Amino acid sequence: MKITRTDPIQAQPLTQRRQDTAPTPNPPRQSGESQISATAQTMAQARITLADTPDVDMAKVKQIRQAIGEGRMNLDMDALSQAILELHRR
Repeated sequence: MKITRTDPIQAQPLTQRRQDTAPTPNPPRQSGESQISATAQTMAQARITLADTPDVDMAKVKQIRQAIGEGRMNLDMDALSQAILELHRR
C-alpha cells in the first residue's frame, strides 16, 4: 500500500456548516406566548432531578463495607467474578 496524499485534510468547522444550511421556517404562532408540551416539561424536570442525583449512593456503600468488615455479609466470590466477566463481555 502506498500513501500518496500527505497534505492535511481541510475540515469545515461545525459552526460554518450550520450557517451554510438554510434555516427551517418556524410555523406561525397564533398567540404571543410559546407553548411547551407536558412531555417536554416532564423531561426538563427529569433532567434537573438527574443532574442533582449522585452517581453512587455513598451511604449504601459505607453500610456494605461495614457489613463485610464485620462479617455480617458473606460474598460468593465465584458469583462475583462471573458477574464481573459478564459485565465486561458486553
